[in-house]
Parts: sequence; C-alpha cells; structure tokens
Amino acid sequence: MRLSSAPVVSLIFVALAAGGCAADLSDDLDESGAAIEAKKLSYTPIDVSDGPAGLDGWSPVGLTDGGDVYGQAFDCDDEFIVCTFPLVKRAPNGAFTTLHPNFQISDVDEKGNVGGCTIDDPDTFFGQAAVVKNNGDLERLPKLPGEITSCILRLADDRVAAVNSVNEAFELTTYVFNKGTVTPFTLQASIEDINDRGQIVGVISTPGANRGYRFDAATATTTVLEPIAGDPHTWAQAINEHGEVLGYSFTFDATERIGKWNRNGAFEVAFTEGTPEFPTISNQLSWNEDGLIVISFIPNEGNTYLVPEPGTRLNLADLVGGADIPTTLVALTVNKRGDLLTFSLEDFRAFVFVRN
Repeated sequence: MRLSSAPVVSLIFVALAAGGCAADLSDDLDESGAAIEAKKLSYTPIDVSDGPAGLDGWSPVGLTDGGDVYGQAFDCDDEFIVCTFPLVKRAPNGAFTTLHPNFQISDVDEKGNVGGCTIDDPDTFFGQAAVVKNNGDLERLPKLPGEITSCILRLADDRVAAVNSVNEAFELTTYVFNKGTVTPFTLQASIEDINDRGQIVGVISTPGANRGYRFDAATATTTVLEPIAGDPHTWAQAINEHGEVLGYSFTFDATERIGKWNRNGAFEVAFTEGTPEFPTISNQLSWNEDGLIVISFIPNEGNTYLVPEPGTRLNLADLVGGADIPTTLVALTVNKRGDLLTFSLEDFRAFVFVRN
C-alpha cells in the first residue's frame, strides 16, 4: 500500500542491538531500436552488507560514479553503551578505508564528497555541519549566529547543501548553503534532493493533497509541481542538473504516473503503474543524469524495475543472470554508468548491482 506521506528512505543502522498534458507513453510498448538496446542491460549483484573488519557493523549510504560505496560504521564497547561512528569507504575490490573516526553521514555526491556533521559531543551528538571531501579533508560549514548544532541533510557537491541548524533556544532553521551564500528555506515540506544549482525538491503534505515542489535558492522562489489533469497528488523525488524533477502524479493506492517535470513545469510520463495491466504500487524513485529511472520499494509485489526510456519497464530480477536477490529493495543511488546501491526490506542486506 502506498505511503500516505513523502517517502524518506534513510538507512539508519541499529547500533544498540505533474500539471502537464503530455501523452501517457507507458502503453506504447513497441520494440523500438532504443527499447531493444535497453533490454540488453545486465547486472552483477554484489552483497556489500558486511562492514569493515574490527567494527561492529555499517550501513551503506551512497555510491559514487567510480563504484565506491560510502557508509556509516559503528564501533561500540562490549555493552554497546559507548560507541563511535566512523565514516568508511568500500572500494570496488572490497577494501575498506576509514575516512573520519566519528562522523554522522547523510549524503554522498557522485565524486565521493560526503555531507553530514561532526560528532563533537558524544552524549548529545551535537556537532557541526561539514563535508568530508573526496581527498579526506574535513571542511566545516560556518555556524549561524547562536548555533549550537547543525548537520547537512542533502549534498549536491562540496559547495552546495541543504542544512539544518539549531540555536541556543532550540529553534530549528533550515537553509541552502550555495557556494558560501545562505538562503533560508521556510517551507513546511520534506527535502528529498538538491542539485549543484542549489535547487531543492520534495513534498508539501496537507490533509487535502500532496504536492511536489522545486525551490530555487538563487531566486528564493518555489514552484509547485502540479499533477496530470484528474490526478489529486504529486511527489517530487529527485532533481537533475538541468532542473528537471523526477516524481509521481498519482492517486493513493491507484493509478500512479512516473515521469519528470521539465524546466517549463510540464509533466512528461515515462511509465504508468497501478493499472490492471501493471498493478504495482511503488514508493521510491531514483535516477541518474542520463535519465535511467529505478522504481523500487514495492511492498505489494517486491520487484524492482528499471525504466531506461519512456514506455519500457524492465524487471531487475531478469537482468542478473539468474542470481538470487532479495525482494522489496529500496534503490538508494543510481550512478552515472547505471550501477545501483540498494537496501532490502526483506532481509536487511545491502547490494550493489554493477552494470555489466
């Protein structure tokens, strides 16, 4: 059953235990040259659930274009009372590197810059919003006046991020840090993604309707992303460097159209599910800059699908050469070459699906 609020998929380790009028293209399943080529996609699944030796565990969070997996490890005493939380990297050959001994990781960009916050007080977890750069250097973001703790929520690159800050009165401020400029973000909304231009997308939830939005920090303006005519709701899930937004135009527990809002605000449908022909109801969308869409978090069926072009939907289970993979995957990241980082809600294993 579709969730009633915006999906916020966050791998938290347990350390202590559309208004466009575009045509619906999903019914056009002709074997075009591009569709035939897309069906040549194949993947090798790699289980990356096991963390670094000597530590108590880890949760993968991000995947770079080079195939490195970054994640949150934890290292606790025998009673699991006192813990540290190393930031670690897993190379494609399986070797682990600790990049910071105690850092809360939130997001990873395609180059391996990691956004999150330092853990300066182990009792309160208070710290400072910071980026661990791909060369290992730690760069803290400047504190706001009166700030006592802060953390990056979403990272576009080492100079652009969405940040939460708490002051001495325990008041929360959310802002976009864009190459040294701070722009307040005052919407009562989820933050799902940010691009290098400082544009944020997410979902505004109200009792009557959900609406995806795009917030542009450069102009401090918000664009509400309207649904296809007749659909009551929209969700915005991701944004690319052109300002195009991946998301849904949908009815809860019924028809949901998957596609993108182009820069003019029109919704272009890539696939439609929740129909008699395609009854799946999903909760998570990911994509890369080439437009490869991954549909995941499908509790009523369990499969994960790729949409390499409008009208073509491929079952990931058919692309792994008969390998046994878990169902009910959540796709966290799709990198430039089409590799996927996933987490299974069935058995809590993490996999990288490497494109062959």
